[in-house]
Amino acid sequence: MNRAPAILLNGTSSSGKTTLATALQRAMPEPVLYVSNDNFIFMTPEHVLKDDAARPKVLMPLLSAFHRSLPLIAGCGFPMIIDHVIERCDWMDEIAEALRGFDVYFVKVECPVEELERRESARGDRQIGFAKMQLEWVHRYGDYDAVVNTFTHTLAENVETLKQLLCSGAKPQALERHRDMRAAQ
Repeated sequence: MNRAPAILLNGTSSSGKTTLATALQRAMPEPVLYVSNDNFIFMTPEHVLKDDAARPKVLMPLLSAFHRSLPLIAGCGFPMIIDHVIERCDWMDEIAEALRGFDVYFVKVECPVEELERRESARGDRQIGFAKMQLEWVHRYGDYDAVVNTFTHTLAENVETLKQLLCSGAKPQALERHRDMRAAQ
């Protein structure tokens, strides 16, 4: 199995992950695959997503399936960008285990809460305050190989940071540290 490097972007809703990922795809000389937890979430009918009782019953196993699909997609041999909002430790555990043996750079996508709220409002398709709520737990489950800030840095600067990371040949460490930390518990 050919093992190209991957970038796992973790940040709140409206932090700029999708914009960053698609810009990075355009900037790379070779095909780069883009996978997002949203693509799995939105396989769910809208009425289920709006039902507070039904939503977790569907989303928990669906997101677990997303995590288990990642090594199959990575195995295609192309660099990959994974867009996620890692809200739970068990999700981080699943991702770290599923991607064992792959070079995955875990990247924190930062943005100040005031800007997140401005973006939510401007988009019109987001629940105001959702990103602020996610911000409380999204970065709890490990450290990172790199950090990008979509407010203080331009899109071009952040793309260049990620492009250099993908092309660096440096060994990512964050997911390995997470696995080691969990094994020691």
